[in-house]
Amino acid sequence: MNKDVSKMIVLPQDGSAFAKKSMDYLNLIFGSEHNLNPTLLYILPSLPPALIEAGRKRRETAGQLEKMKQRNESLANDILVGAKDVLLQYNFPEDKIKTVCQHRKRDIAKDIADWSHDKMADGILLNCHGRSRVEAFFMGEVSLKLLECSGSCPVWLLRGNVKDKDVLVAVDNSENAARAIDYAGFILNGTKSRITLFHTKRSLRRFLPKAIFEDIPGIAELWSEQAEEGIAPVMGKARQVLVDAGIEESRVQVVTAEGSRNPAKDVVAAADKYGCGTIILGRQGDSCNTEFTMGSIARKVIEAASDKAIWVV
Repeated sequence: MNKDVSKMIVLPQDGSAFAKKSMDYLNLIFGSEHNLNPTLLYILPSLPPALIEAGRKRRETAGQLEKMKQRNESLANDILVGAKDVLLQYNFPEDKIKTVCQHRKRDIAKDIADWSHDKMADGILLNCHGRSRVEAFFMGEVSLKLLECSGSCPVWLLRGNVKDKDVLVAVDNSENAARAIDYAGFILNGTKSRITLFHTKRSLRRFLPKAIFEDIPGIAELWSEQAEEGIAPVMGKARQVLVDAGIEESRVQVVTAEGSRNPAKDVVAAADKYGCGTIILGRQGDSCNTEFTMGSIARKVIEAASDKAIWVV
């Protein structure tokens, strides 16, 4: 794969210090030398319909609303200029940075997803926290709504302060995991990140109470061996996909671990163990038509991780 292929990452902004962390992370993983097109996107808050209706009936109210509109647009411009200055301080080329201000059409999360889809963005990067309940991109609000409606565009969520460049890719034999591996090869080609391909074997206790098999010699070991044999070809193929994408083989390691009853916890623990600041994993079901559900492993990884970026593909 040609590492000179440009990659467009959308960074929604709300003017908070949390939003700035997305730019810090972009610099950590890619740096200014990477062929990246950062796009700073601000969705203008909309006025309440009741005020708009009042403005149609009263000239004085209409004048007040016009002042509010102008201040709204001025604030948006200040926020985007400030965000762009941060990227310029990191030496990102000015001609690569794009700023976009759009009036709210439906919902902040849906507007971000629609815009990113229309422009064929390669990822949406935002923090799980923000400035206020009205504008903030935080867990339970815009960030999770965006995961539900993002369609085919991967979403990158920041939890805390990410300091490590290395990446863990959660692998199983699903189609979504295969997509995540392909995506990792495309996005990380040309970076200096090391990649850990990680699989946590399903514990027999996820299927049966321990009391049923604990006194049967060798059954747990047999289950583990069968799981190892089943995933080995998948892990080998995953490594080859990354190498074929242009990732140096020396930067890829394969790890298969004994699983617990909580695979999300296993993934987060492995990321901590191997010094990975980023976790990449596929979402549950077909991302084109299945919502990001409460029960998915991806959701649980997001909830459990700290000082990590989670890319949901």
